[in-house]
Amino acid sequence: MARSRWMIALAAVLSASCGGKGNGEEPDSDADADVEEEDVADVGEDVPDVDTDEVEDAEEEDMPPTGTIETMTGRLPAPVGGITAVTDGTYAYVLGGVTGPPPDTATDDIVRYDPAADAATTLTAALPQPTFIAAAAWDGSDVYAFGGWAGSGLSDSIVRFDPGAGTVTTMTAVLPEPIARTAVAWDGTSFVVLGGNLGSFVPSGFSDLVATYTPSTDTLAEATSGLPSARASRIGAIECGSRILLFGGWGSSGKTDEIVEYDPGDGTVSVLTTRLPVALDGGALACDGSRVYLFGGESDTATLDSIVLFDTDTDEALLLDVRLPSPMRGHAAVWMSGRAYIFGGNAGTSLTDAILRFTPG
Repeated sequence: MARSRWMIALAAVLSASCGGKGNGEEPDSDADADVEEEDVADVGEDVPDVDTDEVEDAEEEDMPPTGTIETMTGRLPAPVGGITAVTDGTYAYVLGGVTGPPPDTATDDIVRYDPAADAATTLTAALPQPTFIAAAAWDGSDVYAFGGWAGSGLSDSIVRFDPGAGTVTTMTAVLPEPIARTAVAWDGTSFVVLGGNLGSFVPSGFSDLVATYTPSTDTLAEATSGLPSARASRIGAIECGSRILLFGGWGSSGKTDEIVEYDPGDGTVSVLTTRLPVALDGGALACDGSRVYLFGGESDTATLDSIVLFDTDTDEALLLDVRLPSPMRGHAAVWMSGRAYIFGGNAGTSLTDAILRFTPG
């Protein structure tokens, strides 16, 4: 069956979204749309009888997914970007970030957000050093953070935060080398660590790292084969629908539209046939159990206010007809209680302390 017309226009809509990087420009609402001949009935033609139920079903199939975005009353303690966030199912934890031009404004804060109370609190526990552009994930009992820019340079550290005890521990195992903008996801036994940036934007400054870190033994093992190409990611990786997926990112040749899947069975990676609507990086991911939502980010020409849905059952990537309040990058997202919560980042022209909530339609 032919794809719906809104999906055909998806790449064009995303490419036009949001103007230049961080400038807060809105897309042109008067953009022209192509009209196919079969969409227009000739005047005077006989109109056949139509099954109303079939028409209603077809219209429903042709409608893009939707949802609602609202700005919460609660705010983060300060405007912040370059953050990472995880959830234990009850609270969200926002780690590190920068409150101004990096790296001098980096913070070691761990902020807990309670969606029931709509309140964010800076915890007594803190990261070992002010840290930003790190990666983090939850293993069912603790938060683990990997690499990032920490203190005066890139870090190879793996840090564990125990929310119950309120303690932070630097693990003995380290990453293969100091690295930032890596992507991390939990596969049920180990953390999968994918790609990263080694401190420069030349080809040798990007990593094709594929590794696993096992917290029960505090050991890290590199896979024998790496990513299809070296890349860093400010979007990250996510476990969703029992799959480990890495979205977009950027390398020496620019940003990519690839969706890469990691197979925990044999430690290999493969590029899916499905691509993102545009090559992008800098967004944030959340999973509702079987669908991944990608919020905002930036293409090679624009910061985006788009929301893309990837269905792990069908491998379809769809553009939602709801937008973020402004173009966003450098933010973080988690899924809690049937909704996505989106924290901080660069919204338009400046950092924000806003917390957004997305409810799927």
